[in-house]
Amino acid sequence: MKKITTIVLVVLMCLTVLTGCANADPAENATTEKTGTKAVQTEKATETEAATETETEPVTTEEVTEKITEPVLTEDLEAMNAEPASAFTVSRAFGSDMILQRNEYIRIWGWADESQNGKRVEAEFSGLHGADVIEDGHWLITLGGRLPENTEGQTLRVFGAEGAEYKYENVLVGDVYWIVGQSNVAYPVSVIMAEPLASEPGRKVEISNDMQIRLNRVTMTDLEGITWGTNDVSEDVVPKRGWRKPKQGAYDFSAVGYFTAVMLYNGLERSIPIGMIEFDAAGAALHGFLPNEVRDALKISKAKNGVYTAAGVNPHGSSFMYNHAMYSFQNMPIKGLIWYQGESDCNASNKNNTEYANRFKALVDYLRDKHDQINHDYPVYIVELPPIFENFDYAQVRMNMGTIPSLLKNSHICSSADTWKDKTYGNNLHPYNKWEVSERMAAMILANDYGTGDLDYTEGPVPMSYEVTDDGLTVTVKFIHVGDGLKTEGDALKGVKIITNAKNKWADPLTVEIVGTDSIKITSRSVIKSVGYNTVKDESFPESLTLCSSSGVPCASFRFDTAK
Repeated sequence: MKKITTIVLVVLMCLTVLTGCANADPAENATTEKTGTKAVQTEKATETEAATETETEPVTTEEVTEKITEPVLTEDLEAMNAEPASAFTVSRAFGSDMILQRNEYIRIWGWADESQNGKRVEAEFSGLHGADVIEDGHWLITLGGRLPENTEGQTLRVFGAEGAEYKYENVLVGDVYWIVGQSNVAYPVSVIMAEPLASEPGRKVEISNDMQIRLNRVTMTDLEGITWGTNDVSEDVVPKRGWRKPKQGAYDFSAVGYFTAVMLYNGLERSIPIGMIEFDAAGAALHGFLPNEVRDALKISKAKNGVYTAAGVNPHGSSFMYNHAMYSFQNMPIKGLIWYQGESDCNASNKNNTEYANRFKALVDYLRDKHDQINHDYPVYIVELPPIFENFDYAQVRMNMGTIPSLLKNSHICSSADTWKDKTYGNNLHPYNKWEVSERMAAMILANDYGTGDLDYTEGPVPMSYEVTDDGLTVTVKFIHVGDGLKTEGDALKGVKIITNAKNKWADPLTVEIVGTDSIKITSRSVIKSVGYNTVKDESFPESLTLCSSSGVPCASFRFDTAK
């Protein structure tokens, strides 16, 4: 009998901001009783390459080459020769009606009492089999093969001795995405459906169990009663609601997450099941999603009595979302990550705004390694913060977000400057443009992940490099995803600003023009210290931002510090 074991490096993730949403309760899908969440102490982190705070120079445009890793396959008779376990539990990451990631090795894991050490747990699904021997109260099975998409629900069976068995029914194989962020991720479908100002497609979105879309939600409010900011992690999934079909789970689910899932499912002609796992934390800064190792290596938080805290717009403890939400899913392969967060990093405390891109890269590097899967460098899709300017200067984070693709391969910016124009809306921190954002997001994912469409026409211009003349008076910025070439909406190129003086105030350049198909040239009478786009909080609406691709998709916000 074959047992597949995986050997890989450790590293992980996550994020969010403001208002949280109500959650439903629920029933577990397995046939035997499960234990509650375990909290374990993690080891003190060591410094890693991904965790440096040094500024990274933009890379030149290159074809993305994904890192592919395969598990080490070994013949293992030990597990099958061991006595079967008489009692064990399976992670709540698994359940009936779930979706497993296609074309990846399927791992199933759980725990047992120490008295079961040395005994065997087995699993079988769709003709695949695996087994593991319980060690130190833990077990992890990797099934002996990979599967293509499967729209016919099947049974996942995990078993030991007679009477020790879990059965999960109607399990599908498709593509699974994480959607992570703060309150704009938590913003649910039900609010859009009740918002008369929202677009009609969002208000009337299909919610039907005939669609093979499955949803799993973990929200900040599920973590009440857990001390945030410690080195404890929740080994098992905290909420018990599990995987849900659309009619049971869509109304409370992230609007961006669900709308994107529907658009992907329909765009793929309903041939591939789509799973969406939501991690939301209203008001959480980026450091709230960081793993302990990344937090410590970046020296973001300070510890007092075992609790780490870091400055941000909201007073959340550091590192609670990864520790108690995402950690428990880390062995489950995914297709990609959707990210919508950053509002709580919008001030200079703790360098949150200026170091956002470097810290986000450290998080994703960690997550990609920790997921330990064949599609190692899976895509990351980042929703640009919309044109909001009340309360705080969100432009500072937004422009730093735009430089992430120059630092992190296979990362993409879902620009939003044209999706929100209502300056009178009272709650513009949480705009009702979720359908429009999802349309652009789904078009990008379909092009990048499935070859349906062309990313050069669906993503919008993203800056990848710049050149500065010797006298420092001219900067040329080069973009990717320009379609047939850069253009402006209207007569003038608006939105480009520069910093030249000691006061670090953004100002208009002497000239700015499109040169060639993929570049703009900016000039100044004084040495240019920084160049950026969409940098001023009250000039973030479409009429102030006119640079776009040939297909009319807006340029992503960005900032490059160019002074030599």
